[in-house]
Amino acid sequence: MTDIAPAVRDLVASEIAATGGREVSFVADVDAAGTITYASAVARGTAAAVLALPGVAARGQMVLHNHPSGLLEPSQADLEVAARLHFDGIGFGIINNDASQLSVVVEVPRAKSYAQLDPVATADLLAVDGPVAGVLGQFENRRSQRDMASFVSDTYNEGGVSLLESGTGVGKSFAYLVPAIRWAQMNDGERTVVSTNTINLQEQLVGKDLPLLARAFGDDEAEPTFALLKGWSNYICLNRLQVAQGGQASLLEPDRQGELEVLADWAAHTGDGSLADLPDVPSPEVWDEVCAEADLCTRQECPYYDRCFVINAHVSAAAADVVVVNHHLLTADLAVRRVQNNWLEKAVLPFYRRLIIDEAHHLEDVAAKHLGAQVTSRGLGRLLSRLERGGRGLIPTLVAELRGRDDQASRASLDLLRKTLLPEVGDARTYADRVFAILCERLASSDDEVQRLDDSFAADEIWEQGLDVAVDNLVRVLARLAEGVEAIVDRMQLDEDPDRRSQLVQELRGVVRRFQSMTDAILLALRPQSDAQLVRWLDRRGNRPAGNLPFHIGLAAVPLDLAPVLRESLFDRIDTVVLTSATLATGGDFSFLKERLGLDRAPDPIKHEESLPSPFDFSRQCLFGVPTDFPDPRSDEEGHGNALAEALLDLAHAADGGMFVLFTSYAALRRAAVAVKGSIGGRWPVLVQGEGQRDHLLRRFREAGSAILFGTDSFWEGVDVPGRSLRVLVLAKLPFKVPSEPLTAARLEALAGRGVDGFSHYLLPHAALKLKQGFGRLIRSSSDVGVVMLMDPRVTRRNYGNLLLASLPPATRSIGPWSELRSTAEEFFAQHGIGAPV
Repeated sequence: MTDIAPAVRDLVASEIAATGGREVSFVADVDAAGTITYASAVARGTAAAVLALPGVAARGQMVLHNHPSGLLEPSQADLEVAARLHFDGIGFGIINNDASQLSVVVEVPRAKSYAQLDPVATADLLAVDGPVAGVLGQFENRRSQRDMASFVSDTYNEGGVSLLESGTGVGKSFAYLVPAIRWAQMNDGERTVVSTNTINLQEQLVGKDLPLLARAFGDDEAEPTFALLKGWSNYICLNRLQVAQGGQASLLEPDRQGELEVLADWAAHTGDGSLADLPDVPSPEVWDEVCAEADLCTRQECPYYDRCFVINAHVSAAAADVVVVNHHLLTADLAVRRVQNNWLEKAVLPFYRRLIIDEAHHLEDVAAKHLGAQVTSRGLGRLLSRLERGGRGLIPTLVAELRGRDDQASRASLDLLRKTLLPEVGDARTYADRVFAILCERLASSDDEVQRLDDSFAADEIWEQGLDVAVDNLVRVLARLAEGVEAIVDRMQLDEDPDRRSQLVQELRGVVRRFQSMTDAILLALRPQSDAQLVRWLDRRGNRPAGNLPFHIGLAAVPLDLAPVLRESLFDRIDTVVLTSATLATGGDFSFLKERLGLDRAPDPIKHEESLPSPFDFSRQCLFGVPTDFPDPRSDEEGHGNALAEALLDLAHAADGGMFVLFTSYAALRRAAVAVKGSIGGRWPVLVQGEGQRDHLLRRFREAGSAILFGTDSFWEGVDVPGRSLRVLVLAKLPFKVPSEPLTAARLEALAGRGVDGFSHYLLPHAALKLKQGFGRLIRSSSDVGVVMLMDPRVTRRNYGNLLLASLPPATRSIGPWSELRSTAEEFFAQHGIGAPV
């Protein structure tokens, strides 16, 4: 029971008296016996005033607040303040003006006692004589892997954030999964969430690594448990499938019914009901009609609840020691928690205190998508079609439901549907087409695929050309549609047989919510508040005509600076966070990533910053070359492209194929692919991104053994082709971000406003990380050998080149004219039995 020491009572009373008896908030120290031994006034005003002073109270302290009335019953505002403070480990109490009475709303939370991991013993689990090696049958001795497991163990024990860069071949997934599993075993199953950026890594964790570790650390009574959780739209909804097959609410044309039949047959025997389990990916139109959606789900009211793939996945996740998700789901969970102010209960993900973020260099960009707002012409069109299109949709279904009923509510609803909602769907289409057509004209008048909407856009002549009226009309009609749908829903909930229409009601409510979010996105992108720190843009989505539009178009508005959001809502909320990747540091320095994620701010949350070296012998296994006589790709794009095409043919002949060629743009990729295809004469298979699914292209590349694959952004990382199938990696150009891209441009402007050089502070470290990711595609095992060629001479001519080169693995380097590099590469291949003899 908390009490106040007499000296502190006198001090507090005098502070309150000095204000004339008004409200004062104090921060107090509480000793182990529960006595308040020190107090300091920090805010004058309401209890909420103290919350405007972030960091004013530390974990283990108590906030005191007087009620001048002398009544110590907490108000609703007091309870809300107490809840927020309690989450941060701070107590909250109410006193009267002379501090003679104290009502403790929440005691100072005492830290939960956890069984601690022994860092050395945990690392030894990954030794050659440990349980993991016993299950594998063979196991490489990796000092860096054991070191990383020790650092992760420390972070679990003491809390905080660790940045652990893991070189290729360290085996980082085992290094963080082993401590996570042991922590759960020692602490009553306390779960860890593992978030990745790529599907490939998710599949590796769930399909390979975790099953093996479960065997290694299981016993006769139990094995460690794990689950993969995907976003709702990755799963089929059996109820929506049944509705689509029934045809009443279906938006599908007759020629799509065959796809529905295939999906229905698959749904009857699939294991997890997700897209990944489908042998053939359905068309977007069909999948949109049958996939699960959180705001369309009727939960326990659904007749398929016990068989629901989404519900079963979430039940498994709630009981798992390790839950594997992707960054999109992680940041979607974060967005929901921020809106709900929910930090202790389930949201999109089950509640968790321990988080591993693999491929962590992507976190900021993924978070921007979920913490901002976006709307597309395609998305709004589909939502309106959800209500009605060609006599199909929710409104025709409702009309059919209500036509045979004779009660007053049904007649009123039927009248509203026919006379108001159906015409307004048409009006909404007209106004939406007008808004997007005007914006399409703006994009079509330039060569840009993306246009940033900066502050000057508010005075743009486009508003007088009709955008102003069109936006107003669209916003009004969407609001009227939402109001009308809500009125129908309210009446249907009074129906004597609610279960019969629960799916329909839920789908209608989902439409209302989506209308609101799309309206918000339109207004945020086109008419933001004057003080909104947003980056806004419109972009082209393809080049094909779309209804009355020449092409689909998108609008977006995302926060300019995510660092404070991520710090306050993620890193300060989770007890243990481990950020890992093969690329976190630039030249051994983690400052860039820390600044982008808000980890450079006081108080310092960092427990460890470590770069764990690769066990591979790069000087023996890899030759790295840079041609000094290539044209500059910026000042002579055509000349660089021609030189690149000739060099690719030289390398293909020298290595007998087996080559990845990575580009920074689709345009450059297509030009090079055309040039090389015309000269190869069918000798080596040429695989080009965009001419097949990514996984299919990779499978063909591995199986061919001598193929040449042209790829861009998504192939720079998350691609694992060990062995001789990949023996040459060509990086066509340094991977700098495009400075005119809206988010990049805004960040550069913000840095310039602070007097900071954006190139060296943002573009250069980002390029260093990306370059290191691309380089890492080649050497994937201790037996791999090959050549990496960076075809951009700027790295040898510009001052920044040394920083970029310092970030790369220590391969044997050859820098000089292309003729010399070609000979050096041929000699390297001959030494390792690759290609034809020199």
